[in-house]
Amino acid sequence: MKITGILLCFIVVSITTVSFHFSSDEEPLKVKELIEKTMAAVQSNTVLSFTFTRFERFKGKMESGSSQIKLETTPFKLYLKTLGPGGGKELLYGVSSGGKAVVEPNAFPYVTLRIDPFSSLLRDKQHHTIFEIGFTYFGKIMTSFSRTINYKYKDFCTVDGEVLWNGRKCISVTCNYPQFAYVTYIVKKNETLTSIAARLNLSDYMMLEKNSETVDDYDDLDEGEAILIPNLYCKKITFYIDKENFLPIRQLIYDDLGLFEEYHYLNVNNG
Repeated sequence: MKITGILLCFIVVSITTVSFHFSSDEEPLKVKELIEKTMAAVQSNTVLSFTFTRFERFKGKMESGSSQIKLETTPFKLYLKTLGPGGGKELLYGVSSGGKAVVEPNAFPYVTLRIDPFSSLLRDKQHHTIFEIGFTYFGKIMTSFSRTINYKYKDFCTVDGEVLWNGRKCISVTCNYPQFAYVTYIVKKNETLTSIAARLNLSDYMMLEKNSETVDDYDDLDEGEAILIPNLYCKKITFYIDKENFLPIRQLIYDDLGLFEEYHYLNVNNG
């Protein structure tokens, strides 16, 4: 599932045409209205297919990968096929899979694998588990952000303008949280980085990297241990809202060091 990050990033940047402008023939939506319409679209689009490309930072270097996705959010069902060099691997997860991800390597030795979706094997060079694929996770990030800023969008978010991206007419929105910082957290009984992240809407990989001197893996925590966690998922997020369906089809997420992760959703279809 690995793809050379630099090469793919170069290809995507090379073929992507971006241009900003403000429309004069229609009344522009305010940032609050845009975010609310986007959140509504995320919640209502529960069955989707799309091409998914990710760029994620690991120890200062961006890793990338691309997959073809079919997704249902409730109950969670996922079909994934990797693309690009070394692609062709297939993953299936659903109610009938018994809590395991069924993986077809489609290469020697051609053995079907049943893998814990939280295992390091499926998370190699990836920030997230399979359960964070799709727009629902973006919705959780923005819900947490909205609550933190007490829904005062005009104080933290701006409409950058209209943008033509990969042939789609979009509106770019940027939300900043200057108060982003790491705070001390005392680990409770049976907690893991993943369980903490799920409860607080944070990135468990960001916490793993920040505490790398004392924490070796997502479940390498002891009750009473002091770790550093971010006070919000990110410091800044820019997202392109598709004007046709109001889904955030491009997302750029920044921490205190710069671009942390970027996600592209191409050829999005309902059903």
